[in-house]
Amino acid sequence: CSDGWDRTAQTCSLAGIMLDPFYRTFHGIQVLIEKEWLAFGHKFLDRCGLLKGDVHETSPVFAQFLDCVWQLMQLHPTAFEFNERMLVHIHDHIYSCQFGTFLGNNCQSREKLQLSSRTYSLWGYLARQKEEYLNPLFKPPPPSAKTWPLLESSGVVQDYRWWHGLYNCHDASMQPRESVHHHVSQMRDVAAVLEDQAASLARQITE
Repeated sequence: CSDGWDRTAQTCSLAGIMLDPFYRTFHGIQVLIEKEWLAFGHKFLDRCGLLKGDVHETSPVFAQFLDCVWQLMQLHPTAFEFNERMLVHIHDHIYSCQFGTFLGNNCQSREKLQLSSRTYSLWGYLARQKEEYLNPLFKPPPPSAKTWPLLESSGVVQDYRWWHGLYNCHDASMQPRESVHHHVSQMRDVAAVLEDQAASLARQITE
């Protein structure tokens, strides 16, 4: 990685996530991708094969990064504010080309194409549906904490899993179809509705 836009981006991004809890938040992961991948010139156009070009330039470097983040999420399920669905949607929309965020190979090419004014940003789309991308198990660090514990990975091969949610997302035969986090979020929504109904009935009784 002599040019610094592939493995360097992977290493620096993962180090940031493991060292700084800000990058584990909904907004923080977006800042990290903008800083370490987009601003530093990761060649999304070539690496993702978005246009017909040199096949030797195609490589799933960014997908590997997302996979590593997901593996950390499985090891530390309460440390991330965002959920698996957000990672999957970021990955999918790199290839969908519906947004200008990941088009081009660098900032210069994106500015030349005026993508900021001619296309929509993926981050704005995610922000409008933020509730869908939040992890119900997230426990933010206490504001009074002066230091943050290092988010450690595992050296045990058996701790790493096949990411069915990404690699088998279109395979109807693979189960379960939804993650545990999604079920927890659904149960919390149902509990909130039941609590509102209970409060309403209590007010009717007192009246």
